[in-house]
Amino acid sequence: MVTSGEFPGLGLPDIDAHSSLGGLGPVELNNPSLDLDHDGVVDSLSTSDADSTSIWSDYDHDGLADHVTVVEEDGDYAAWEYHRHPDGTSEWRKTDQGNLEK
Repeated sequence: MVTSGEFPGLGLPDIDAHSSLGGLGPVELNNPSLDLDHDGVVDSLSTSDADSTSIWSDYDHDGLADHVTVVEEDGDYAAWEYHRHPDGTSEWRKTDQGNLEK
């Protein structure tokens, strides 16, 4: 479930592997520090807390996250992609989910 809590100082939504991300909208990705696609441009950042690790990525370099993956301490994981539609609407679509131990 998406909650109103945020990762300290980053302004990113607090999500878990069971979140729907319905109604979340665009997520601004300030100060990425990782180059996950190895194109020479930093495009991602990773956040962690006691329960999970999240990786947010902006592969088209427009300042908005295009992809997020969450892996929880118990092995549950999920991934979403952000889609912008020609009519101006947008949505996060879950692209993968499961458990690393199953």
